[in-house]
Amino acid sequence: MWLSVIRVIAVLLTAIAVLILESVAQSNELSEGLPAQMSVKVYNDATNQLGLAEIRQMSGNMTSVEQAIRLQRGIATWVRVDIPANPNHEQVIYTQPVQGVLKFYLERSGKLIQYTLIAPTKELASSAQAVLPHVKVPRGIQPAQLYIQAQGAYPQWLSLVAVHEAEFVQLLSHKVFLFGVETGSIYFVAFFLTLMAVSQFRPGLLALAGYVLLVAIISGAESGVNVLFFPRPLSGAMATYSSQLFLLSLACVLCFFHYFAVEKRLNEQHRYYLWRLLWSLLLVVCISAPLHTGYQLLFQVMAGLVVTAYVSYLLCMQPAQYQYEARLLALAFAPALTLVVILMLGQLGVIELSQYFLLNHALLTGHVLLLAYYVYWHERQKKLLLLQYANHDKETGLPNRHMLQKALDGLQSTHQHHTLVMFRPKVLSVIRLNMGWDYAAMQLKSLLKKVQTQLDTYGRVTVAAEPNSRTEIYRLDDSLFAIVLRGKLELSQVEQYACLLASIFEEGISFKGELLVDQLEIGVASNPVHAHTTEALMQRALQAISTRPLGAQKWQLFDHNDSLSLERRIKVASSLKYAVAQNQFSLYFQPQVKLQQGEVFGAEVLLRWHHPELGVIPPDEFIPIAESSGMIPEITDWVVEQALFAQAQLCRVYPQHVLSLNVSGKDIGRKELAVQLITLISQLNLAPSQLMLEITESVTLANEVDLNEIIDGFKRLGVKMAIDDFGTGYSSLAYLSQLGVDEIKIDKSFVMNITSSATNQTICKATCDMAHNLGSQVVAEGVESVHCYQMLQAFGCDIGQGFYISRPLPFEEYSSWLTEFITFDDITQHLASESN
Repeated sequence: MWLSVIRVIAVLLTAIAVLILESVAQSNELSEGLPAQMSVKVYNDATNQLGLAEIRQMSGNMTSVEQAIRLQRGIATWVRVDIPANPNHEQVIYTQPVQGVLKFYLERSGKLIQYTLIAPTKELASSAQAVLPHVKVPRGIQPAQLYIQAQGAYPQWLSLVAVHEAEFVQLLSHKVFLFGVETGSIYFVAFFLTLMAVSQFRPGLLALAGYVLLVAIISGAESGVNVLFFPRPLSGAMATYSSQLFLLSLACVLCFFHYFAVEKRLNEQHRYYLWRLLWSLLLVVCISAPLHTGYQLLFQVMAGLVVTAYVSYLLCMQPAQYQYEARLLALAFAPALTLVVILMLGQLGVIELSQYFLLNHALLTGHVLLLAYYVYWHERQKKLLLLQYANHDKETGLPNRHMLQKALDGLQSTHQHHTLVMFRPKVLSVIRLNMGWDYAAMQLKSLLKKVQTQLDTYGRVTVAAEPNSRTEIYRLDDSLFAIVLRGKLELSQVEQYACLLASIFEEGISFKGELLVDQLEIGVASNPVHAHTTEALMQRALQAISTRPLGAQKWQLFDHNDSLSLERRIKVASSLKYAVAQNQFSLYFQPQVKLQQGEVFGAEVLLRWHHPELGVIPPDEFIPIAESSGMIPEITDWVVEQALFAQAQLCRVYPQHVLSLNVSGKDIGRKELAVQLITLISQLNLAPSQLMLEITESVTLANEVDLNEIIDGFKRLGVKMAIDDFGTGYSSLAYLSQLGVDEIKIDKSFVMNITSSATNQTICKATCDMAHNLGSQVVAEGVESVHCYQMLQAFGCDIGQGFYISRPLPFEEYSSWLTEFITFDDITQHLASESN
């Protein structure tokens, strides 16, 4: 749709350009200057104090001229035109718009018969006078004298033309219509670009729309056309502040080039200088507003030169693939640059601009026409690029998953046997991490080129492509590729292709002078042996690639048994979000007791999932899936919220109650977790010291660098930290001393058979001694018997939990258990009696 509208705009502007050229020819025929019988005299009033009466008396001191009259800045120029009698026709003497003030005094027989003031910046010009300043000379048998007082805002030329009234009306109507249509079309272009930018959220197009709008306003102020479109106060303001509008248009140019030619193509240094230049321009806009016109012109010239030089530099710095676009942009802005140069030279009085208004509109129309073509070209290139990216990978140019699916659908529709071979290089992620995407992409292209050559040489006929064509390698995602083999499944043939692929990648990738051997994960599935549809075939190949091959085998063929476990994993993963939303999760509380005092300490929160179809899914199964699928933050947020609300209720029963929460290693460093804890602790008026966050020992080993900072952050909140499953991660004592955790939990594998294992007894006792020396308390999991309970007491263990004390309980049952057991001074005897 956008491209069609741009084409219409381009055609319209082309037609306007043709009309302007015709107008130039017609204007040349009509505008032949003053007749020979009309004499013109000039006097420059350096004092700017003389009035009409004084000028009448000084007619003898005026200088005769035959060409255009040069106006000087700051000096009032008086022009006297002697008009012979003409009893048959009314005449019109007109000039082109002048940036400044014109006063027409028409006299006949010594009497003032007409006075006209033209000052667009003072809002005193009519529409006709703004477009073409003029004075009408009535018919009469007496000659007339026309006095013109002209005071230009800068050096410029005043040319006078005399025509019959009918010719003038024709000329004025033609110009009003032509310039009105042209200016209206440019305003429409600005509106269209604005609409396009807003609908597509593209600030670059919005900057271009602002530029086109400002150019139209500035041009309208120069030619007086703005009076036709805007109220007189507004058009007067536009003429007054045309210098500031010009500087703002330069700022829009910089914004446009930033988004179109700098942001995604050049380095940060160019963006830095561009934005500094932009802010400098905006500062100049504010500074120059109250200054004299001459200084404003100086600012215009300097800003125009600086911006032109910098934009030219940016275009020269464009990468090779954007050189054509750079030349096109240079061509599009060339008419505007030409127009600005001519305007500056004319304002400085270097050249005469008798036909400036026509030149202005011709160049302006050409400029906007070229900009419209550039936008059309750019949008078309973008569309073609999107079509290319829709079917091919941007980085390597390989056909993508859509093209693979299309090829497989074609083989399926013709009932041809085919085998899908997927492979994933494993070392590419390491290269990207250490050397960046560009280096990894370069290495990947090199390897794929070798693969392409080997496949074409080895077995073009067997690859799913047309005879004598190039073998297709498909890129399905960031690190997954595929080829398709035609014909019935033959394991020997698959083995040959797997070895061919593996041999190329195992040649190694250069990395910092070393050669890293890149291994492949290869999965194979065949139609119709393993699947009868394209989607199922791709799924089977993915399932095969995720299964580790046995022994020295380099590839894995799809196996239905592996598929069942994968399907369960997928079902569990797909049900996680629904489980959180539907409250399928529930919290269980396993009581914890102070072994030495025989008092209730608190409880550990345990998460349970009762799936309506799969039944009870243990945390050991769904937590790793949640971590890998990215669902663990939502589950953690749910657990924390529910657990802290439960803690608020439990503290009403037992104010000293401590609640322990297990936090995933992939979630412990998440900032949102700390924010949630702060919010809920404040909202529920909880004591932070009665919350214990448990992380596994394996997590402490995997995050040695950041864990100290994370633990310190939680401790600053007042929340306590514990190491769970101690003894299974082989962490050093020195490292534990650095962490400064509040609690160490002995893994139940060392506690459950403590009564029969001397080794476990030694481990438990040593752990208790070590933890106490480090300032941490010890919790023992898996307390299953009174003997275990008593032995841990003897070792000095602080807290215990296990089935001997209580199994994990739902909240209501745990609340009842807590209400009962907090009444006992020492629950040890009560537990012993219950076990008997």
